[in-house]
Amino acid sequence: MDDRKVCFISCVNDNELAEHSLKNLKQLIVPDGFTVDIHMVTGASGLAAGYDEAMRQSDAKYKVYIHQDVHILNPQFIADIVRLFTDHPSLGILGAVGAKVLPSSGTWWEAPHKYGRVIESHTGTLKPMEFLQPVGDYESVETLDGLLLVTQYDLPWRKDWFEGWHFYDISQCQEFLANGYEVGIPKQSLPWCLHDCGIPNTANGFAEAQQVFRERYGYGQSSGRHQFHRLGNGCDIHPTCDLFGTHGIALGNDIKLQAECWMMLPYNNYSGEPRIVIGSGSDIGRRCCLSAVNRIEIGSQVIISPGVHISDHNLAYQNPDLPIKQQGVDSWSHTVTIGSGSWIGMNAVIAGQVSIGRNCVIGAGAVVTSGTVIPDYCVAVGAPARVIKQYDSTIRQWRRVGVRSDEEEYLPEIHTRPLLLSICIPTYNREEELNLCLNSIYSQNARMEDFEVVVSDNASTDRTEELVRKYQLRYSNLRYYRNERNEGADYNFLKCAGYARGEFIKLHGDDDYWLPGSLEALCSVTEQNKDCSLIFLDILQNTGQVDRGAGISDYVRHVSIYSTFVSGITMRRKEFEQIPTPELFIGSNLIQVYLEFSILGITPDYCVYRRKLLTSSGKITGGYSFAQTFIHSYLNILNYFLDKGLSEAALAIEKKHIAYSFLLWWYNYLLENNLQQLQPADFEGVLVEAYRNESYFEDLHTQIKTIQARHQ
Repeated sequence: MDDRKVCFISCVNDNELAEHSLKNLKQLIVPDGFTVDIHMVTGASGLAAGYDEAMRQSDAKYKVYIHQDVHILNPQFIADIVRLFTDHPSLGILGAVGAKVLPSSGTWWEAPHKYGRVIESHTGTLKPMEFLQPVGDYESVETLDGLLLVTQYDLPWRKDWFEGWHFYDISQCQEFLANGYEVGIPKQSLPWCLHDCGIPNTANGFAEAQQVFRERYGYGQSSGRHQFHRLGNGCDIHPTCDLFGTHGIALGNDIKLQAECWMMLPYNNYSGEPRIVIGSGSDIGRRCCLSAVNRIEIGSQVIISPGVHISDHNLAYQNPDLPIKQQGVDSWSHTVTIGSGSWIGMNAVIAGQVSIGRNCVIGAGAVVTSGTVIPDYCVAVGAPARVIKQYDSTIRQWRRVGVRSDEEEYLPEIHTRPLLLSICIPTYNREEELNLCLNSIYSQNARMEDFEVVVSDNASTDRTEELVRKYQLRYSNLRYYRNERNEGADYNFLKCAGYARGEFIKLHGDDDYWLPGSLEALCSVTEQNKDCSLIFLDILQNTGQVDRGAGISDYVRHVSIYSTFVSGITMRRKEFEQIPTPELFIGSNLIQVYLEFSILGITPDYCVYRRKLLTSSGKITGGYSFAQTFIHSYLNILNYFLDKGLSEAALAIEKKHIAYSFLLWWYNYLLENNLQQLQPADFEGVLVEAYRNESYFEDLHTQIKTIQARHQ
């Protein structure tokens, strides 16, 4: 990925408009050292499809998706977007106008709070359209209008859901938010864009796309008798919960509301924007009470322990002549915010105007009173709550607040601490994927002193070496090794891990990309679990939970066949270097599983970190037999460890479990998508050989035949 290049992408069906747009783009000022590409897509079936195709063809870090009838009026546009993205790595996508909160209808212009400015002609007359303006560099919002979308990271467009000209933009904003990025509208002293769109046409598939969007992303969806502003996928709402005003409640994905939760808008004053917003993966404990007259906003992966009371108001009591019950509330404008990753202890009370930062701990029974601001990474206790500890990122320790003791003597020693993490990336002929991977690593906020990156190139014939050398010019903690010949994937994994100098070795696939804040999170979990010989990253369960265990049997139960996921593995170098025959299963395509089990045979303690820190390119390159790898090789490795820490019972359970929960699904997927590169013709024969003596074989084989018949 070229971080000194900008690509303008436009889908064109009017040559005259395209010509004017091209002329406009060529008049923009290009900063020194930057290059500009312009990609006009013709014949696209829809904007999502056209944009996705062009995105994959461009190596520019910065991509500007622009309608053919939009002219950019800001001559310093390129310099301005690059500055914004450079200063704010978490900012994934920018636009000219949009909504702070997306209404349950999914149409952004119906939102009560809109931001940005543009000159446009949707009324039939070209004139400025002015909304709220950001106070800082940009305003973090939930959605943008597609007239102009600017990105610094590439995420696939949902062309599978949106085939026409509507809701592709709102969908893309949701995808960026779901992947941990911010969506923003820049501060514009004058409008950056002119959009000569004319009166919009909503007859060409608008209603159909709107319905798809609402269903896919949960807007306006119901659970039982309750309709929510938004109800994300995978939410678990206990039937004993007492909910009132749910049309003003927005829940992200995979949220748990435990028994007897009480959540309400006491005045039922929904006005288009939700009053209670809970981010994905949060867990609201038993008998918790949330009450909002203005706004309660809880981030993602937050734990709210049982019995917690959270309210953005208190009861008014100033008039002694009236019963307090009749005096209403003390404020209609207060906001409670709780940052992502925090933990609120049992029976805590949070009321009024309160701001709690990211990854904070509020002690059990604490009372956080109105006017309190708790910064990120703090521990607060007491009534009223006060901060007693804060995490010091420079020494990676929690320190008592206000203490100016001899602890400060450790500061000069920071740079002599052992290197914590080696990110080891074996690669072969995947220049584009590797570029995205390295860019995602060096876009993190983790301390450079804490990690190194090791690339082992298996004699690539593309421009992999040239790419890595460019990164080395900028980053001193990147080391590059190149094999004289292609020695096979397994051997390259071993060589790459052998180059590591860190306390822990993080194996990493070249087509897996780090989400914002992920490297810091993994470093933190690794630091807190240094007694473990193995840390597995489970990106499928985004709960933030860390499960501890010991031994191979327990590990197989916790991780199952997902131990094959290379980028999930972080192993302690001390044990890796003690493996007596690390090359034993070379050629299996699963050398990593053998390494994991061997390490647990030396030191059995491990942990599983369940958080989505990574995303991927989604490409399936193949070149190997799926069945030989995930049936034959995987079971061979399990059998090898039968008398070395894996029990027969654990093996039997795992063998049946993967057959029904993993192998059947994948066989159907291989045939459904005609993935010949994974040699599906091998599947039945390999499975029969492996399972023919199992009691459930006939049922399993019948299901194989059913899948085959479905795709004939």
